[in-house]
Amino acid sequence: MKLCDHAGCHELVPFNVKYCAQHAGDYKARAAPGNAASYQHRKEISGKLQKFYKSKAWEHLSYDYRLKYPMCEWCQKKGLFVPADVVDHIIPIRVDWTKRLDESNLQSLCNSCHWQKSQEDKKRYHLPKLGTPPE
Repeated sequence: MKLCDHAGCHELVPFNVKYCAQHAGDYKARAAPGNAASYQHRKEISGKLQKFYKSKAWEHLSYDYRLKYPMCEWCQKKGLFVPADVVDHIIPIRVDWTKRLDESNLQSLCNSCHWQKSQEDKKRYHLPKLGTPPE
């Protein structure tokens, strides 16, 4: 026996079963055919993004950009001097794929500012988390 896979549920189920009787219906609704297509589409986009971020073109562009702008641009606006950790797309490439290699669409950010900016982008552009089943 093992715990139900539903977060926070403490019901025991056999090893070959994912969910208890109470949560099995929730799982089936999430796995409905309409949601499966959406999930598959998001997986394809996620793969395309991973391929881009591992490309030589992106590696060279982001490396060169960080050399030019080694400090977090958001922190600098606040008068702080924090080293940049990542190069971020101002307009996410999930929103406008054509700007993926446009240097005017880039900014150097520290991890903290990048996380904050990502949260704002999710709200602004209604971006779902990629590679996860729909809720």
